[in-house]
Amino acid sequence: MIVKVGLLSLVFIFFHICTAMGSPVASVDESIDEDDFYSVSYTNPDSLEAHEMATSGEDGKHSQIQIHHKLTPRTTVSPDNNFSVYMKALSTASGMGIEEYVINNNLTGREIKIKDVSTMGYYAVAFSPDSKMYAAPKVVSCENGRNGQYVIDICSAQTNELLHREFTPFYKESSKYTPMEWDRSAIYGIYWSEDGSSLAYEVLAADVDGGNYPTTLVINRLNVNYTELREMNGYVEPVAEFSETTNVSEEQAMNSMPVEQEEENPATDEAEPVAAPGFGILIALSALAILAIGRKLNGGSR
Repeated sequence: MIVKVGLLSLVFIFFHICTAMGSPVASVDESIDEDDFYSVSYTNPDSLEAHEMATSGEDGKHSQIQIHHKLTPRTTVSPDNNFSVYMKALSTASGMGIEEYVINNNLTGREIKIKDVSTMGYYAVAFSPDSKMYAAPKVVSCENGRNGQYVIDICSAQTNELLHREFTPFYKESSKYTPMEWDRSAIYGIYWSEDGSSLAYEVLAADVDGGNYPTTLVINRLNVNYTELREMNGYVEPVAEFSETTNVSEEQAMNSMPVEQEEENPATDEAEPVAAPGFGILIALSALAILAIGRKLNGGSR
């Protein structure tokens, strides 16, 4: 009983910690239409070619198999050209090569493997407007490995560190524990808006029908706090440092003002001296004494 209470307490504390930390994803717009999709510009406009291919099908129906055969992975380049993501054959311990996506630092030549990327589109990732982050669709194991759930990982381009993982409502297959409206689904494309405020991802949702998998294209949009994401990635606003310098300068100016006033006060005092107390009374008494002596002299002469 004590153990159960302890576990529940830990779960409660963990829940509140996660709630307090919050998420950079503010909201999710589900099943947006073409007008909403094209209402913003994206950091990799070349990726729109695959989107147009998927939307050009009759009545919005497509075949996962046909599209999969048409599309081959392409290199995704960051807006500043400093990073690129592409598929590469990597050797394993057994000597057999496997194809994995890697992110390459074009300035240093360093490559880092990106695990579990899952996409049917031309481009595996979408870079942020500042080129410091990328978003990639991935699949994580669920149902004890019998199924997979799609997630959107936002990572640092420099270190490949995971900054945020957003779970989607899509799975490889619909099951009793992972029900979907369709029999199966696959991530198709991902796009990051040029202002950084949103990420759109596409899913090919299919019902199995005679092996052709007629597919519906579903587009969801993640509305993100781009400022928070940049801070999570180590970005520091330069404005704060400038403001501090300005405040120091203003403080120094204010402190120097009384010193100037103190220097002006002695000069003012020297230019306009003030008579000592009682000096005017002494002059008046002297004048009266002189007047009295004068009257006596006049009286004597008469």
